[in-house]
Amino acid sequence: MKIYRALIIEDEPLMRQYLMDNLSQIHPMFMAAASARDGLDALEMMEREKYDLLITDIRMPGLDGIALVKRLRDAGNDIPVIMLSGYDEFEYARAGLRMGVVEYLLKPLNDEEMKETLEKLSQKLQQEQAVVRLPDDWSPESIQRFIASCFSETDTEQSLLAQRTANYIVEHFAEPITQSDVAALLGVTPAYLSSVFHEAKGESYTKFLTRVRMTQAALLLRSNPLLTVQNIAEMTGYVSDKHFISVFKKFFQVTPSEYRRQKM
Repeated sequence: MKIYRALIIEDEPLMRQYLMDNLSQIHPMFMAAASARDGLDALEMMEREKYDLLITDIRMPGLDGIALVKRLRDAGNDIPVIMLSGYDEFEYARAGLRMGVVEYLLKPLNDEEMKETLEKLSQKLQQEQAVVRLPDDWSPESIQRFIASCFSETDTEQSLLAQRTANYIVEHFAEPITQSDVAALLGVTPAYLSSVFHEAKGESYTKFLTRVRMTQAALLLRSNPLLTVQNIAEMTGYVSDKHFISVFKKFFQVTPSEYRRQKM
């Protein structure tokens, strides 16, 4: 079993040490190989060592998580990134989602959510490795299949389509957008978009949209006590506050009002 090396980038000592001590227990295919206190330290370490994954906080002194990912992407480095932040940083984190961050996890960190994210990532990494794996035997038929796979069409176009869809959701989640609407906008069929998005992101269009909306709803409930539940429903794309309450309770296991009381 291949073990993937993660670089932990976190300025909070307790969280940094927790991930260093527990990442391999959360998912056995990942190990915390090293840690950095901010993005500048991380860049220096990445020049000396190779890592398979970055787990980074958003707000840090020096070079923060968003700026770090932007530098890496501008340099053509597509290393997977898991971003951590508090509820009050959601708007800031949207920039990370637009840059292809693997996942955006909220603090306090939930080990089950991290495990689910790492499992999806491990499957994707294994699939990518399988594409370039040498044949087990060197018969003419095996060599022919291997050469054909090297020159077969890649999934780059599909990955770009999925990312454009995610970007659109992040920008327009407050609107009553449907999968059919987005598919028409991008010039593909809803069925094709559904298949490509699920394959690339590891979750359905609907689940991704709901997760973005619920994260924003939690932020609004916590940060603005003057907003009514109906106000927040409208601000996160729900026409009916009853439907919003039902979705919120299913997502957080409490109603919006109960959630607000817990966080006050």
